[in-house]
Amino acid sequence: MERELKFFNTRFAIFALAALPFHCFAGSDLEPIDDSMAVVLTPTRLRQSLADVPASVTVITAEMISNFGIRNIPDALRLVPGMAVAQVTGNDYRVNYHGTNILVPRRMNVLIDGISIYRAAFAQVNWKEMPIAIDDIERIEVTRGSNSASYGANSMLAIINIISKHPSEVDGTTFKVGYGTNSSASVMARHGGKIGESTTYRVSIERNQDQGFDSVFGKTPGHDSTRLNKLMFRSITEIGQNESLDLQADVVQGLKEIPFADKYQSSFPNITTQDFYLSALWRKSISPTHDVQIQAYVTQHRNDQPWTTCPPTAMFLPEMFALWQANPSYAGAILSGKKPSGGSASDNALAKAAIVAITKLGARAAQPTCVNANQNYSEHRADIEAQDTFVFSDNLRMVAGVGFRKDLGDSQTYLGGNANNNTWKAFSNIEYKPVKSLNINAGGFFEKDSITGSSFSPRLAANFHVNDNNTLRFVMSKAVRMPDIQEQRANWTYMATNFSSPLNGTNQGLFFQSARASGNLTGEKNTSKEIGLLMNYPQLGILFDAKVFEEKLDDLISEKLQLASFLPTNSNSATLRGAEFQLSYIPSDRWMAHMGYSYLINHASSIFEQSQYAKHSGMLSITHLLPSGWRASFAYYGYGAGTTGQTFYGREDLTFSKTFRLAKDVTVTPTLTFSYLNNSTSTYLVDVGQRRESSYNDSKQCYLTVKISY
Repeated sequence: MERELKFFNTRFAIFALAALPFHCFAGSDLEPIDDSMAVVLTPTRLRQSLADVPASVTVITAEMISNFGIRNIPDALRLVPGMAVAQVTGNDYRVNYHGTNILVPRRMNVLIDGISIYRAAFAQVNWKEMPIAIDDIERIEVTRGSNSASYGANSMLAIINIISKHPSEVDGTTFKVGYGTNSSASVMARHGGKIGESTTYRVSIERNQDQGFDSVFGKTPGHDSTRLNKLMFRSITEIGQNESLDLQADVVQGLKEIPFADKYQSSFPNITTQDFYLSALWRKSISPTHDVQIQAYVTQHRNDQPWTTCPPTAMFLPEMFALWQANPSYAGAILSGKKPSGGSASDNALAKAAIVAITKLGARAAQPTCVNANQNYSEHRADIEAQDTFVFSDNLRMVAGVGFRKDLGDSQTYLGGNANNNTWKAFSNIEYKPVKSLNINAGGFFEKDSITGSSFSPRLAANFHVNDNNTLRFVMSKAVRMPDIQEQRANWTYMATNFSSPLNGTNQGLFFQSARASGNLTGEKNTSKEIGLLMNYPQLGILFDAKVFEEKLDDLISEKLQLASFLPTNSNSATLRGAEFQLSYIPSDRWMAHMGYSYLINHASSIFEQSQYAKHSGMLSITHLLPSGWRASFAYYGYGAGTTGQTFYGREDLTFSKTFRLAKDVTVTPTLTFSYLNNSTSTYLVDVGQRRESSYNDSKQCYLTVKISY
């Protein structure tokens, strides 16, 4: 009976989506919006006021980023209630809404102008390698809650939508340089202009570098510096009065120092990274009530990570490789000098062959052999999506679409070659206003991929406008995270080359440990309920949003993915309950304040699902424009200590800035930020009973930037 119900639900989901007219246009201007309320695009792919969206949303504007001296996206996300931001090394941020598993935060989607930065082959977001300069950001919209109903798998807990500035907004030339403690430095140059009468463009070049922490993993000095170069281009061409073409191309390349790969290493496993992005977005307004768009993009990410390591020679014997594949405990026992037992006759025969091979080596078996190893990989994605928006009446709007995505992972180490995943998708969201006081949002996202199967993520929400200033919001949704290519197709081996001394006449061989995925994982699931209150008093400059929530996470893949024990399962779960609020207060054009707080209770079946968890977290920021023209801003960010390895994070920032006009079209803006860390050590869980920490020698930091525009 249960199987029949699941089949019926799937068939119903497909039918419901197919029955909807093919209409969608993200960010459409087809309906007038009350300008007293902030307008967002992300939650439903429709342009809606905050009073109408079926979610809690935090909007981080370019003005906020500038006023508070924010220099990177993870620090900007500290302004979001409930967002867990941990920097575990200089170039490794772990960011997730409501935290959970810090090992690989992979349940939150990240978009830049519609391009997903979430790397599906190995389930990661590399925050420092974002293909956007902080000065090119118009705003960041964070949907705080599951949004798979609009964007599919991997938008399980939240979605971050980074929207860049239109090229016409940055006409002219800008130079910006910055330098601060920890050898942090940045240089950015941008030029915006026009080609003919119909095309506006911008080109940005940026270089960032820093030395990271002073101490990493107990080693002094730390080896976690970052040097990145970025080239970013965007153009928008008005093809006709109601038609446009948006083109983007980005390149990111650089070096990330990595302190640790294995306990036998004799060189550092540094990463050379190269990322390429290319996208095109065509939009057309067919009529005042009908818009269409097609977006296509391709991305490529390449990480080269070679190093030299010197394990005991016996670990490269082919007999040990065969024994590990048959019985890992037998291989471990032999290498530790113990007699294995309890296995099959076949295991005993392989163990005997391994012991004979080790005996032939004699004393050399325990002596090191230095080899070259690598963890190289590349990821490729091609995505195309058609959307359509249609306004039926003043009370009914709809967005819908279909798409296809192809993901490819290529790594001899992790996949034994390459593996791909093809995904078909269809989605729709409806906004219906039967009466002035009620707004209903309903929608869903169906997708089917070639390595896991199909999923459907629905959402239903009702917003009751109690009066012009107060709205109650009720939201129920289901969301998924589909397993990545490595989780489902891992064929993990290390090919060692350039032996320091030949072994049995050869200079290359396989390290004895290996791992293969079973390929039978299913998608992680989130059933979410939310009750929210939005209070908007524009005459007082107050915007207040609060919610209580419950998220039941099931079929979680919580296990640490490691070569020695690669055993991912869907046997884990977590229940997240709590409350959070955010308050914006702008009493005048000289004052602005923003406050957020989150209270979270995490009940989880696995310790890893509490490895990024704080019961209390929040922030407070205030900015004031002084009569002299200087702006002074203060911000506090706090994330409470967990009980599973993560330390408390607290930071106070004090920022001063002023824009000087040197000539009619020339301005200079210096910005100086002083920071104080309440805890100069960052600690996190890496395995059961094991923690790693990174530390700064000084809790005081400062950073100065100077921007020249003309």
